[in-house]
Amino acid sequence: MVRSALPAVPIILPTWLPSSVDRTRVEVRGIGYGPTGAAADPRYAVAYVAPSGAAIVIALGIEPDIGSSRIGTRVRNSPAVLSFNTSAPSDPTKRIRWRENGYELRVEAQGFSGDDLLHVAWSLDRTGAPTPKSPYTRVSPGACAARGATADATVRQLLSLVGAGDRDAVMDCFSLELLGEHPEYGGWAGLPRASDVKLQPSSDLGGRVVIAAGWMFASDPGGAWGRQAFQVFTLGLEDGSWRVYETGTAMYAPPP
Repeated sequence: MVRSALPAVPIILPTWLPSSVDRTRVEVRGIGYGPTGAAADPRYAVAYVAPSGAAIVIALGIEPDIGSSRIGTRVRNSPAVLSFNTSAPSDPTKRIRWRENGYELRVEAQGFSGDDLLHVAWSLDRTGAPTPKSPYTRVSPGACAARGATADATVRQLLSLVGAGDRDAVMDCFSLELLGEHPEYGGWAGLPRASDVKLQPSSDLGGRVVIAAGWMFASDPGGAWGRQAFQVFTLGLEDGSWRVYETGTAMYAPPP
């Protein structure tokens, strides 16, 4: 229905949905154009519905963030914002929105958790996704992210490669999505060597794994690092291997 009415717009399909969703029950909740009817403002909303009435909605069209709480992330090679309202915890709706090739897209969770929302958004089919700004072709697949290895093993291998000078081995630790925006992660190969590595217990977030790690550099690398380093790594599966999709200096809790 959407393709027939709006042949030129991106149609985004989920590859993961909460188990309670009835996959035979899909509702088109809106299709057409914005309030002015202008062809430059196409819109659609497709809902995947659970027996309880809770729904995951994938939609196209300009909509504002929800509430005042926001978390930055990436969806389909694009910067994205997850928004929700902490002052109204009874409000079940959370929204992730991003922009592709001039179109505003979003995924909403109505009656599902923010963790479910992240899992859906991070697992969307990538057909037609925008080309990364800095495309990278792997030179050393498996040098860091070995197929079948755990997420913890990828982080440990990454930190063993820090300062070893092998840029392509280091870049194998990171997802192509992250490298497409930040190829400078390959520069970790030129940092001072890392030692005294300590990993905290991992936690799950949206189908990904979050691991905090601390270590000591052999010398001060300068900049914002300092000799005692700490990073939070968010890893997801890419081509059957756990690779880093996000890094940060603090861990954020999943939205309610």
